[in-house]
Amino acid sequence: MERFFGKLKKKASRLGEKMDQYQKAITFAEAGDHHNAKRLSEPDMNEGKVGKLLVVGRESSFSGEVVDYALDMAQRLSYEILALNTAPLSCETFKIFSSSQKKLCEDFRALAEENVKLFREKAEELGIPLTHLVKFSERDVALEEINREFRDVEFVVSDAEEERAANRVQEGERIKQAIYVYSMV
Repeated sequence: MERFFGKLKKKASRLGEKMDQYQKAITFAEAGDHHNAKRLSEPDMNEGKVGKLLVVGRESSFSGEVVDYALDMAQRLSYEILALNTAPLSCETFKIFSSSQKKLCEDFRALAEENVKLFREKAEELGIPLTHLVKFSERDVALEEINREFRDVEFVVSDAEEERAANRVQEGERIKQAIYVYSMV
């Protein structure tokens, strides 16, 4: 039901934008500027684009809470999911052990592929397209790369950093899984 209202809200928003565009086209046509009128009345090429939700895992895995939250959000907003695993395994990290880097990267990619299977299956059951990405860089650098590569990423969902949970335990608080959602506007 929520997915229906999300789609309905998007369509109403697009309808308002289309009406504004048609009004501009009519104004140009009445003024005799048929070139601009035709350009504005043509279908928008971005109309069929679906927004993307970037889900950042903790290294090679995704927590159950993040998976559930992301699937719910993607379903409500009719988004596609980009599932991202990152590992800071750059060339600078392994200058001395260059032969080990390739094996380590292959192992990380295989582990990430194995860990994303449950996420992918749940997404398929809900009819949500999911693309899995693995980047061998720091999390922030990977986010910048993804944002350049996929221009229609609207939100980022990620786990809290592990250090914060460890600090809470030392302070006597109960561990609770925090989920962060960022807008990419």
